Amino acid sequence: MMLLTLLASGYLSSLSIATLSSGALLGYGLLISLIIAIALSSQRWLLWYVLGGVVYWLAVESIHSLLMSWTFLTEWHGYVAAMGISWLPLFAWVLYRALRYDDVSAALQQQREIETARYIEHSPIYDDDYTPRFE
Repeated sequence: MMLLTLLASGYLSSLSIATLSSGALLGYGLLISLIIAIALSSQRWLLWYVLGGVVYWLAVESIHSLLMSWTFLTEWHGYVAAMGISWLPLFAWVLYRALRYDDVSAALQQQREIETARYIEHSPIYDDDYTPRFE
C-alpha cells in the first residue's frame, strides 16, 4: 500500500538497478534462486505456506493502517489490536464447529465410531443344543 503511494508520487521513479548495492543484488539473486529451486522440487507445497503468510501479514497491515487512521492507538497497540482482529474469524469458526458438532474433527468422530464397532461382548452365545463339557 505504501509502495503504491510512493510510486504514484514519483518518489521511487528514480529507483533503478544501479542504486542497489552488490550485497543487495546477491541477496535478491539468492532469494530468487531459492524460490525457483523450491518451486521445481517435490517440496513446492512449502511455497503455499509462504504465500499464505504473506497474504495474512498484508491483511494484518491493512487492519493496522485502518486502526491507525480511525483511532488514537500507538503503533504497538495498533499491531496488537490488528492481530487480535485478524484471529476473530478463526475463533468464530472453531466455536461454530464446536457448537455445531460433538467433535471438532470429522476424522475424530469417525475414529470413535470405528472403536465402538470393535467392542465385543465377552459373554458366550450358546446354541439351543449346547451342553457344557465340564460341570
